Amino acid sequence: MGSTVSASAGPDTTELGTITVPAPSFAEYAAADRRGRNGIVVDQHARQADAEHYAHVFYRPITDAITTSLTAPDPTAALTAATESAELNGQARAFEEVAAGFSRWWKAARATPVPVGESILRFGSLAVAVRPHLGFRDRAGVEHAVLLHLKEAPLARDAANAALRMLDRCMLDLLPGAVPLVVDVRRAKQYRLSRSVNVELLDAWLAAQASAYVTHWCRTD
Repeated sequence: MGSTVSASAGPDTTELGTITVPAPSFAEYAAADRRGRNGIVVDQHARQADAEHYAHVFYRPITDAITTSLTAPDPTAALTAATESAELNGQARAFEEVAAGFSRWWKAARATPVPVGESILRFGSLAVAVRPHLGFRDRAGVEHAVLLHLKEAPLARDAANAALRMLDRCMLDLLPGAVPLVVDVRRAKQYRLSRSVNVELLDAWLAAQASAYVTHWCRTD
């Protein structure tokens, strides 16, 4: 079973020998097939070696624009500016789809943004950095901590459940009392953890995937 610790100093402060992976990448790894897992681990090695790696910077402008849009007088302007300034191959189309999907979802949510923290979920030598993209309060007064799925491929239900459970387990650090939410942005589709999910079995599965990730990481250059 993993345990949570406050991440007020940021996930980069994990002790020597700890492998750190962002929650979305670990959720994707947990739900992926063999080929997908290989790609994720290789990509994470490359990210660690280069702070400005393509995978780090590709979505950064649009996620920054989303954050800005939450409190901007003209939310669309921030998203449009990010799309128009896209430079990397494939960025413009990706940003257009993300901006359109996010705008559709956020408009339907009719929510009020609220601050949200960060945390680390530990599984032995694996530290999963749980950094929600945003927090909000809905019309009923219920608060939510949200991770966004930005990629072109649809979010798998298993990956959504993994991300939701990690948010849930870290909620005291993120936004106490809030409900975890994952949004497949391009499709403006949101996921909640179903009451029918056996969380003990889900936690056991996450622990097993963490062990597999560590082994995979250590055997991959």
